[in-house]
Amino acid sequence: MVRCPVEMLPVRTFPTTLRREVPMDQTSIAAVLGKLDSQVFVLTAADGDRRNGQIVCWVQPATIVPQVPRVLVGIGRLTYTRELIEASRRFALNLLGKDQWRWVPHFGFRSGRDVDKFATVPFERGITGSPLLPGIVGYLEAEVRSVLDGGTHFFYLADVLAGELVADREPLRLQQIPELLPPEDLSTMIRLLERDSARDLALLR
Repeated sequence: MVRCPVEMLPVRTFPTTLRREVPMDQTSIAAVLGKLDSQVFVLTAADGDRRNGQIVCWVQPATIVPQVPRVLVGIGRLTYTRELIEASRRFALNLLGKDQWRWVPHFGFRSGRDVDKFATVPFERGITGSPLLPGIVGYLEAEVRSVLDGGTHFFYLADVLAGELVADREPLRLQQIPELLPPEDLSTMIRLLERDSARDLALLR
């Protein structure tokens, strides 16, 4: 298999003088960002016998040209799944239905370095070798075209190679998760988000 080198997008930075001059109202900013919502995916990747999947929400179409479909996907730089993407340069996006919220704890609360998340989950391998889950709304398989290092996350611009709308029903959205998770799982999610937020803050300083 011939693999083209991945282009690392140049990062142009600008001085943040305005941030120091104008006090930041974190509560107001959080209120605006809280109005945003996004669909929930299980992003899967594989490299040889290694495989993993994790929850992602930062997924956006990156072109309006139907003949050249692309997506932009953000994934944490410290995750095991990102390591697999860096090795294989390919991944799949499994769009979850609202009734599949139980996969949020399964794929989102543990690291693939510690457990094989697919040991008890049926799946098929797509053309990229990435696991495709059963009963999802749909999937996209993609190959990385370029990557932007955002500090805490890597943002992959990827060419979509294949996709299918498996079941035309309501997808799971990020803001629905707190209402669907049992109290114990919700507490775990909040604790993990607080831990990751503190870790990411250190990476951004």
